[in-house]
Amino acid sequence: MEELLKKYDREPAQKSIEALLADIVAHVNALTPAVLHNFGLGTGRGGAILLNCHYARLTGNDEFYEVAEKLLLESIDALNPVKYKAILSNYYGDLSEFGTLISYLEENGHLNQDTGFSFYEFDNLLIDRVQTNIEQKNFGIGTGALSISSYLLRRLDNSPEVYRCTLDLFEAIYKAAEGDKENGYYWTTNYFEEPRVYTGLAHGNAMIINFLCSIHAKGIEKERCEELMRYAIKFLLLNQIDPVQYGSNFPLWVGRNEETKNHCVVYGDIGTVYAIIKAAQILKDSAYLAEAIILAYDTVTRHRKEDTTLLDASIKYGVSSPYLVYNRIYQLTGIEAFKTAANYWFDQISEMNTADNEYLGFNSHFFKKYPEGQLGFGYGLAGIGLVFMQHLSEGALSINEFTWIP
Repeated sequence: MEELLKKYDREPAQKSIEALLADIVAHVNALTPAVLHNFGLGTGRGGAILLNCHYARLTGNDEFYEVAEKLLLESIDALNPVKYKAILSNYYGDLSEFGTLISYLEENGHLNQDTGFSFYEFDNLLIDRVQTNIEQKNFGIGTGALSISSYLLRRLDNSPEVYRCTLDLFEAIYKAAEGDKENGYYWTTNYFEEPRVYTGLAHGNAMIINFLCSIHAKGIEKERCEELMRYAIKFLLLNQIDPVQYGSNFPLWVGRNEETKNHCVVYGDIGTVYAIIKAAQILKDSAYLAEAIILAYDTVTRHRKEDTTLLDASIKYGVSSPYLVYNRIYQLTGIEAFKTAANYWFDQISEMNTADNEYLGFNSHFFKKYPEGQLGFGYGLAGIGLVFMQHLSEGALSINEFTWIP
């Protein structure tokens, strides 16, 4: 009887989400021509393209593929750097996102016409960019070499040049590792005014571990990948802070022993423990895996919406973020507590549309002054709609690859 009641409780909620999703898709499509001028995924038309492709697949309505194809052709026409305006984005990052998106759409049967898109032109531009980033020792996932890593991973099996570039990137990361086997390995972030040793998925050890997991899965330098992963995890675990005092098990960066309420894919414990869990499974290290799961449990019990800095529904900085990460941790571990945590955060998404604005009540907290932020994938409506579809499709329409948690 209890399960039956739960079923009937969910059905009205699902219908409400489906109605809100339909409104989101219609709204994004209405505003995209005037708002999303660039071609990237995060704050450009790439997010609207993915939204329409997934909605076409979810609903079986091919009219949304027609919308996506029109946006795709317009985006290809906008690739000229002369036409590009950097707003919450950068040209090379957007190239990487767009190339990754095209590869994903082709692989998953979303494109049925020849777009005239050439990966080889992208290869040359992005390889040069990675080499420049390597020279600058900028491995960042925002503006550095790892901002192009998803593209490299999708292309390395098809391009010897991209494969060599990926090897070069690994070698640079290997040589840049600091520390030792007793205290663990770490990487200093030098692209901020103050050099810092970050811990998380955006700039730190977890970011490096995450990339190493991906190239390890491709069979690249597996032994040395495992060495780096093992001692990068060790460094993280040796540099924990008191969660009772600071509200977090890891500082944002080493030496920043302050209250930390971040709880998203960009900053916070959940991204870090996700990377440790993933790497520990590859390493078959039961001790590291057990400790990471304990830390993940701690984030579940410690964080509710009112105890965090999550002030909108977005993927990068809002309540969609812990939904995606906990769901990914559940996929990796099969532990029901993380599925329950994911569902809790999913339920918070539709509660966030309380603003009086033109974005269906959703309001990007950090980027409210930027229409591209309000409407796009990373910080706004397009991303929220795609999260709804991942949930409604029970993961068949996953966006993990586009949110740093492949």
